Amino acid sequence: MSRMRPKVELVKLESRAFLMDADFIKMTDAERGVYCTLIFYLYCTDGRCRFDVPSLARLCNCEDFDAVWENIKQKFQVRGGVVRHRRVTKELNQAGQRIKAKSRAGLSGDRKRWQSDPDVIGAAGGSATGGANNGAMAIETKRNEIEKERINTSNSSTGCQNLSSSISVRSRAMFFHDALLTTIRPRTQSDRTCFLNVARWLQDGCATGRFNEQIFDRVLGYAKEATTDRRPAAVFMALLKRELGYRGASEAGTIDEG
Repeated sequence: MSRMRPKVELVKLESRAFLMDADFIKMTDAERGVYCTLIFYLYCTDGRCRFDVPSLARLCNCEDFDAVWENIKQKFQVRGGVVRHRRVTKELNQAGQRIKAKSRAGLSGDRKRWQSDPDVIGAAGGSATGGANNGAMAIETKRNEIEKERINTSNSSTGCQNLSSSISVRSRAMFFHDALLTTIRPRTQSDRTCFLNVARWLQDGCATGRFNEQIFDRVLGYAKEATTDRRPAAVFMALLKRELGYRGASEAGTIDEG
């Protein structure tokens, strides 16, 4: 099974690496054009493409592709009918690692905001200055409470307002928020803030009886539907507005920023 990279849209492109390359300096105009086009194309196709001469000739707009390829093929690797380039693969891997690191940092920051909530920490018997351990204990405590409530509930459609405590509603909102971040990776701080607002809005809606507990799965369904678009966060928010009348932060209450 091939190792999957996160979707990469931006990579480093060093002009010096081209202009100081002895092989590149010797290339003709046609050879440079084909070489650069293939490099850019590999960046768009996760570092690999099929060695299909007619298709690549059309891509490079080069009628004499075979002859040009003979003079630049040493810059690429072709195995099993698949073209790769070492530098492209290296840059894609590094860009993927940067994306993962930023994503982990964002998730960690969002968890800290939830854990800094006095009600969440209080559920674990800690204090607002108790640190990450108390927050982690609170999350685990509330997870256990939810599972017990599910086992003991005879009617699966019981509304959120009928749960034994507001802590349970908060737990569902927190776990929903984590699932939302996994489904749609936030690209900006604005996305993270919007997702926090949505979680708080659903939490408040459950607490007041406007929604029942199924609303969290329903909204996650909207998130999964939105991932088919190239702008999933924007589509997700549009679905919320159309289907549930969501109007943004004005309805979401105060967000705990930690």
